[in-house]
Amino acid sequence: MRKPGKNISDISFQDLISYFRNERYKIKKYPKDMISLPEEIFSETEPIFVFSTGRAGSQLLSRLFDASKLGSVYHEPYPIMDYGSKLAFELGDNNIQAKKLAFLNARYDLIKKAFLEDKRYVETNNRVTFFMDALIAIFPKAKFIHLIRHPGSFVRSGIRRNYYQGHDNDDGRISPLPNDTIFEEWKQFDRIQKNAWLWTMTNQKIENLKQGMNSESILTIKAENLFSNPNTYQGICEFINHSPLDSAKIEAIIKKPANVQKQNDFPKWMDWSAEDKQTLIKMTPLGEKYKYWKASV
Repeated sequence: MRKPGKNISDISFQDLISYFRNERYKIKKYPKDMISLPEEIFSETEPIFVFSTGRAGSQLLSRLFDASKLGSVYHEPYPIMDYGSKLAFELGDNNIQAKKLAFLNARYDLIKKAFLEDKRYVETNNRVTFFMDALIAIFPKAKFIHLIRHPGSFVRSGIRRNYYQGHDNDDGRISPLPNDTIFEEWKQFDRIQKNAWLWTMTNQKIENLKQGMNSESILTIKAENLFSNPNTYQGICEFINHSPLDSAKIEAIIKKPANVQKQNDFPKWMDWSAEDKQTLIKMTPLGEKYKYWKASV
């Protein structure tokens, strides 16, 4: 790519190298210099990250973002980071530097590409959830969305997908750490208990970090509202400072379900036994905060 003001006769071998680099990235934004590029990216870019348990509407949100021409939108970019997510969880609230290194090792090239193409980087992959503290530290201008889904619906979906029962990604699924009070009981937990624990632990980790965040940086959205009400997505657009999408387009996208579970039938939580319902409610106390359960008397 010839820089402005440069004659064709002056093009050097280095210019040719730059041309092919520019073609690779489709550069629209020239950095001050390549050495300081990382700091320029981290300080200036306004990425969007979606945190969730998974099975909460993140793929639908990606489709809506794509329709809005939001930027470089990824649902599950490679590497997916299944096991990396589990390791980030196990690091706990310490070793934030290790989490930063792990995340940037997996995502820096994609974020760099978006920056040079003058596009906004967006990732809805639930595996970034346990990197949340690292992302807050890396990107001071980032926007974060917390997607929540009814615990009964999530647990049912997890059971149907064989979570903790031989699913291909179970090696990357979190489980209680040795210092957890339920560590010794875990092996005796049934399917409902394990998936309910997953829902609670994931959302609690997010809630803990939300406490110290500016309210303008984080938005909490119920998946049920995203699935049914176009105004929910319009609210997301307002939060991320992006032009709204036509309501008719939103409705058309919502009507085409994404990532629908079609195998391993299991009753809806409303049809469970009274005992199983009580187990679910007991193990998902955040359901009360999110108004899925009635407040305790």
